[in-house]
Amino acid sequence: MAATVSYIKKSSFLFAILWHAVNLFAQYGSAADSLLQLANHQKTDTAKARILYLVGDELSATDTARASRFIQQGLHLSGNRSYYQGLAYFYWGRLYMDYDIRKGEAFFDQALSLLSRHTTPASYRYQSRSWANKGVIAQYQNDNQTFIDIVLNQSIPLALKAGDSLAVAQGYTNLSLPFLNFGNFEKAILYAGKSIAIFQRNQPRDLRQADNFINLAKIYLQKEDNIKARANLDSALSIIRTQPGSLYDPYYYTTEAQYYINTHQPAPAMQNIDKGLSVARKIKSRNDLRTLLYQKARLFQSQHKTLEARDILLQLYRNGYITTDLDRKQIYRDLATTEADLQHMTAAFDWLSQYAALSDSMNDVQTRVQIARLEAKFNYVQKENELLAISSKVKTQRIIMWGSIGGLLLASLLFVYFSRLRRSRAEQQVRSLKQEQEIAVTQALLQGEEKERARMARDLHDGLGGMLAGVKINLTNALHDDPSSEINRVIIQLDDSVTELRRIARNMMPEALLRSGLRTALSDLCQSLSNEQLRVDFSFMNISNSLPRQVQIIIYRIIQELLANIVKHSGASEAFVQCSQDGTVFFITVEDNGSGINPDDHGNRRGIGLDNIRSRVDFLKGSMDLHSEPGKGTIVNIELRIHDNP
Repeated sequence: MAATVSYIKKSSFLFAILWHAVNLFAQYGSAADSLLQLANHQKTDTAKARILYLVGDELSATDTARASRFIQQGLHLSGNRSYYQGLAYFYWGRLYMDYDIRKGEAFFDQALSLLSRHTTPASYRYQSRSWANKGVIAQYQNDNQTFIDIVLNQSIPLALKAGDSLAVAQGYTNLSLPFLNFGNFEKAILYAGKSIAIFQRNQPRDLRQADNFINLAKIYLQKEDNIKARANLDSALSIIRTQPGSLYDPYYYTTEAQYYINTHQPAPAMQNIDKGLSVARKIKSRNDLRTLLYQKARLFQSQHKTLEARDILLQLYRNGYITTDLDRKQIYRDLATTEADLQHMTAAFDWLSQYAALSDSMNDVQTRVQIARLEAKFNYVQKENELLAISSKVKTQRIIMWGSIGGLLLASLLFVYFSRLRRSRAEQQVRSLKQEQEIAVTQALLQGEEKERARMARDLHDGLGGMLAGVKINLTNALHDDPSSEINRVIIQLDDSVTELRRIARNMMPEALLRSGLRTALSDLCQSLSNEQLRVDFSFMNISNSLPRQVQIIIYRIIQELLANIVKHSGASEAFVQCSQDGTVFFITVEDNGSGINPDDHGNRRGIGLDNIRSRVDFLKGSMDLHSEPGKGTIVNIELRIHDNP
């Protein structure tokens, strides 16, 4: 399972506050209660607010409702002081980022808006942390490019402005992880080494230093250098032992379990996994639970306990632990393998199909190139900043002059922009009204056409069909009286006429569609067109039986028209129809090996048929893609939106 970036760990507050909190902890029994007692002794509202924010942060993993109330109290005490308001939104962002990504990111954006008004080291420090957490959210969404960009160009530069060496070190720690995920071990070791050097100079026993050693151990395990991996694990353990049960414990147990797996020691590996799961459940860390459960499944697989491994993989998939495309891709592949080992070939094929579909949408090579470009951009910006510092006085004067000119220019541009915006909105409203009218007209035409088809089908079947049947009965009776070959020939022609009449009536309004639904009607249509000259194969997957009747009729007419074009114009010997549904999206693919479509032939009957198809596709707010070359057949791909149609 791909490693995700570590949480932005809780950093220290003022030393004096922590010292009092530690003394009170022994008396009141928990860090949150200790901080509350400390808040009661503060003389200013802002001092109380900062401690209440820390109380909320301390409770964020165990009681989100209480945590939010304490942050709200702190915001109330902050009054109209934008810096302290910004701190409230920062801690709210930390509270929600693991549960509601969008809400968490919105809180961080609000915090940055308020904190950016201040140019103090403390403000820069919280801006750096806000950006770092936005980077974590990007990593949750498997957006490594945005994550690298944020860390290199926002979080680390702001930490440098704040003079916060440990925040810079934490930035380098987090930066090493994407390179580890993509197998660039040299860069991962480089950034982890930079972080270790900073911590060694400032706080060598900080838990975040243990995080660095664990990262290095993980890198060396992937490089199959178990000796260096063990050395870094021992360095991490010497720090973690000072604060048992911390957020870093599950990560350590995960990595040490991998060390034992690599050295073929399954028993201690399983012990470490169970220890890690115990701590992860206590601190309610879903990311650590996901990693440890997946590791346990892999260990079962290596021990040929396939059923146990399959059950854990399904638990991960069904309980919402899989959140990124990389993890989803891996779980599909592992489930396909375990089901195949269990001889469940149908299930294995389903998982493998999902794996293949997801693989096509991912491009790891492009991501690596873009990360390298971002890193180069960061190095260039650092050198450029050094040159800017030398010539800052001269440029300040130029900035003042150009700022005045720019202000006037900006005012002019804003005037032009808002004028165009108003005109654009008015034009958009007109286009929307026209589109609504076109949809209404199209719907009326389609409904009228289907009603007329249904009426004509009834008239042909009940009226003319009944008359022909009566004529046949009379001729049959006459044949008994006068067994003439001419009468017999007329009866045979009459049978052919009745058959053709029924086919025409069925095409106008197929009984199978009204009686048995879309899947059966399409199957009958494909089978009815198959003969010695043309074989029509078909495949229908996940088609809902609850589609609205009008939607079913439109889909049927689209496929009917496509097959009619193949029969009449293509000269094909083989055709294939595939339909599938994914929620509110319906997919249609029709292929043939016929003569293809000449793009210069716009006025023929086949072109008119395609226009009819496009009008139905447009009505369902869909899209149609046609690929054809003369002599090489035709492929038509259609995608329909069916969620908001009658």
